[in-house]
Amino acid sequence: MYTYIVVDDEPLTRRGTIKKIGSLNDTVKCIGEASNGQEALSLIETLNPNIIITDMNMPILDGIGLLQQLNEKYTDKQIIVISGYKDFEYAKQAIAAKAISYILKPFNRNAIQDAIKHAINLIENKTELENKIVSIEAEKEFAKYDYDLHILKNLILGYHTTSPELVSDKLKLLDQNHHFILLTLHAVKKFDETLLTDLIQSQGFGDLSLYLSHLHNDKIGFFVLFFPENTPLNLNTLYQQIASDFINLLKHDDQNISIGISTAKSELIQLNSAFKETVAALNSKKLIQENTYYLFTVENMPVTPLHWKNLQEFLFRIETGETERVIALVEDLFNYFMMQPQCTLYDLKYYCIEITQKIRELLNLYFDNVAQGNTSSSVQSIFNGMFTFEEIKAYFLQFFTNISLSMQSKSIYACQDTIENVKTYVKRNYFNDLTSDFISSLFYMNRSYFSHLFKKKSGQNFVDYINTVRTEEAKRLLRDSDKKMYQVAKAVGYDNVKYFFRIFKKVTGITPEQYRKT
Repeated sequence: MYTYIVVDDEPLTRRGTIKKIGSLNDTVKCIGEASNGQEALSLIETLNPNIIITDMNMPILDGIGLLQQLNEKYTDKQIIVISGYKDFEYAKQAIAAKAISYILKPFNRNAIQDAIKHAINLIENKTELENKIVSIEAEKEFAKYDYDLHILKNLILGYHTTSPELVSDKLKLLDQNHHFILLTLHAVKKFDETLLTDLIQSQGFGDLSLYLSHLHNDKIGFFVLFFPENTPLNLNTLYQQIASDFINLLKHDDQNISIGISTAKSELIQLNSAFKETVAALNSKKLIQENTYYLFTVENMPVTPLHWKNLQEFLFRIETGETERVIALVEDLFNYFMMQPQCTLYDLKYYCIEITQKIRELLNLYFDNVAQGNTSSSVQSIFNGMFTFEEIKAYFLQFFTNISLSMQSKSIYACQDTIENVKTYVKRNYFNDLTSDFISSLFYMNRSYFSHLFKKKSGQNFVDYINTVRTEEAKRLLRDSDKKMYQVAKAVGYDNVKYFFRIFKKVTGITPEQYRKT
């Protein structure tokens, strides 16, 4: 329903105007009458009508004065001017005040109703336009907000490395006035982020939090929680409680969730640093822990010493492309991990990265297009999205199986003469602990038979052959490097320097020092 007032110093004229508009009562309603411009201004201030119907010739404040006031203070009103004079000055003032109609007295019902209908049409068009403008502005802000969220996701994962230029009003305000803490959430299956956002909204942190989905892992999500720079709150207690609430909420959905919590940061450019802290926090998790949160600590995480006895055989089976045996050894490796009560995800990842690095070095012997550089960095980026024992095991089972399959075409150690294959292996692995038992097991031979066959084929026993190979490599190092004696000994497979001296002299007839001087 639209509203109007009538301004005229003659009561009969006012009532007559209202009566002529009467048939439009379902659309427009008169909410006041004024006898002069001064009264009209009071009514407008109090009642806020949509339409003003005014005479020009009035006492105290006439139509000209009223129109001037309306033009200055009430530009949103629709003005209909009624005048008994064909006075140019009146018409000019009506135009200046943007009056929509100028009606001369006497006027009929149709004239005033047409003017009212025209006013209503203008109001509706204006309202529609304003709504469109509001809608467009809201859409623009939403698009800006969505753009900012994408920037923040890239910042977290390290894809965006410069200070962000945020464009949405909400995030600009948060960035300028708040510090933040990052929570990285990892679940065994995709979780309902709505549950989390509803929970944090109910706790009063809706305007001070952002949920960000991972760009390509639906089992990981991020909460950025903001707080004023000088907050009186105990942040550790607060965010631990939030993390605990998240876990309690999701574990009823048959979830196993882990949460890493960063330290407080002052600028959004530190999001990647915060993410790395949450990854480090999650990596401190024991292999069998479930539904727990972890706080980042600046203390260096000690690496649990792990010594899997089957590592050298594993590398050999990879090299020879024995896929079924590789799969069995992967199972053995991860069973070994599970038997270490102090083993963390960090230990597991660290050891697997070391194995991966050794395999890359192995592949360099057979493939020209193996990526150069540190393989651990690419594996590490993959590990930044894995926080359960099962995920890591599944990844490496597939990874090692694929490498083993790729090696089958190389037919390594395919020589019909097994002893020649043994010699090839020794020349490539002389720096490892090589025993008759180990070598015979690699080539599926009885140890006694292997020792007999090796001496028969090569003219010397296996131990002497190893010492000969190691001594030749030691000679090269003594000639071509300035390594210290203990370093040379270690590099060719001897932990005991005195034993290295004795073997070297036995093979060459002189000591390593004498050889270096020659």
